[in-house]
Amino acid sequence: MFLRVDEVFSFIGDCGFQQVIYFIAINILHGWCSFHQILTIFTGLEPSFTCFAKDGSGEKLVNHCFNNSIASCRIAYDAPQFKSFAMEWNLICNHKFRVAVVQSVWMGGVMTGALLLGGVADRIGRLKTLMMALLGTICFEGFSAFSQDYYMMLVLRYLGGVCMAVVILVSFVLSQELLGTSKRSICGIMTGGFFAIGIGLLSGLAASVDDWRVLTLATSLSGIVFLIMPFILPESPRWLVSQGRMKEAKAILEHIALQNGTADKLPSRWDMAAEKGKDKSKDKKAAGLHDLASHPYVLMLTLIQLYSWFVNSATYYGLTMAAGEIGSNVYTSTALSGLVEIPAYLLACSVVNRIGRRLTLCGFMVFGGSACILIQLIPPQYQSVTTSLALCGKLSIAASFSVIYIHSAEIFPTVIRNSGMGIVSVAARVGGIMAPFIIMLGDYIPNLQFSFLGLMTVSAGLLNMKLPETMGRPMPETIDDILALRTTEGPGVHTSTDGKYSRLEQTEEDEEVGFDHQNGSEQQEGVRTRSPGIIFDNEPLIYK
Repeated sequence: MFLRVDEVFSFIGDCGFQQVIYFIAINILHGWCSFHQILTIFTGLEPSFTCFAKDGSGEKLVNHCFNNSIASCRIAYDAPQFKSFAMEWNLICNHKFRVAVVQSVWMGGVMTGALLLGGVADRIGRLKTLMMALLGTICFEGFSAFSQDYYMMLVLRYLGGVCMAVVILVSFVLSQELLGTSKRSICGIMTGGFFAIGIGLLSGLAASVDDWRVLTLATSLSGIVFLIMPFILPESPRWLVSQGRMKEAKAILEHIALQNGTADKLPSRWDMAAEKGKDKSKDKKAAGLHDLASHPYVLMLTLIQLYSWFVNSATYYGLTMAAGEIGSNVYTSTALSGLVEIPAYLLACSVVNRIGRRLTLCGFMVFGGSACILIQLIPPQYQSVTTSLALCGKLSIAASFSVIYIHSAEIFPTVIRNSGMGIVSVAARVGGIMAPFIIMLGDYIPNLQFSFLGLMTVSAGLLNMKLPETMGRPMPETIDDILALRTTEGPGVHTSTDGKYSRLEQTEEDEEVGFDHQNGSEQQEGVRTRSPGIIFDNEPLIYK
């Protein structure tokens, strides 16, 4: 009996005990990734200082420079306070922009890594790629703590960002590919909760140290513990199947079944199903970014996702930076800005498997974008209303950001999933780089930045209704599977199609093809499965 990966998970459990261990291990790593994402907030903290005029007039300014030029001042830094690299290298007044450049350069490194290295895991494997990228991140970010000047730090943080992009992408894809269809969305959204907790933990760590070098080194060296991952995590069985390594994939799935206590539920004799009617060598050679534009429908899906990722990132980071100006304590406000995302993820979890990925994504983006647009209409004296609307926008965009990861991972096929996730991550990084410039629109017209972000978010949310619904479906494995999604609807909608994905209706036809309802088994293999089900190349795929 030949079974596909999703079919095996339907027997052994979509998210059993062993998969929970895998999920927790991977997402603790995700929490560590958040350390480096917001590290510059603390290491580049603007210091408190007094500017004494150099002309001997005795004039002084607090936290400002004459003519906004550090050259006009003798600087005296207040004590005690956190020693940031902004203080060490006098990045204040007319040099203040250089602090923002550090974050932009790091984000540029993440964009480069996603663009150039996103497909490496599709070629050499998820686990091997993850460990190489993790080691690179630890080294480059750690070495940046010993930077002798500003430019040395820029180079090292850029390289750290390149490696971090691969860590984030590959770890997420691996966590998704170790789960069955019914638990992918919930577990994927919960990943954001670990990221939010990481923001809170780093805020506490930053408050407990007094030097940016110590903080940088601590966040980097703490990643050494994750080097034991190869002893905890297996390679993705989905990737192994896509490479024709059926025995290895079967061994991993049998181990998961054993640890889940469900090994007895597997058929007595079974093997992994291979692609039928496919030239594997040809598929491997063809799989790449160019496949994302191989058909008008696939290109449309790709372009919509690129825009959606750009907008989600720009709005998320834009609202985060705006929220960072609220409150007098940077450590408390940053911690709260992260932890406030947890309710958003819980809300997303409660609806994503009820109304589907597409409608959930559209709803959150339209609601959050509308809240941002309304800020433009609120008089300045109603600051609490403005803050509440901005908070609604932040919660909504955090929720949509978690759902878009799930939706994209379920749309891109296995052979180019990492490549596809890599290219949309590039769009997200561009959005993150652009966010500071969008926020500057408020310098010209009050609250214009919120209207701009809101309009983009609403438009992206509406465009997402053109994407296929993926709830309750097996992950596509080839480009042909994506094309088949054109003519199918979500679960519970009865349609017919000539594509590989065909909805089945539970009728007396099950009896005609020999389906045994009492035992829930097939008598005519490769024709029918439990209803609702999917026929995939005349081989059954069972989903819940």
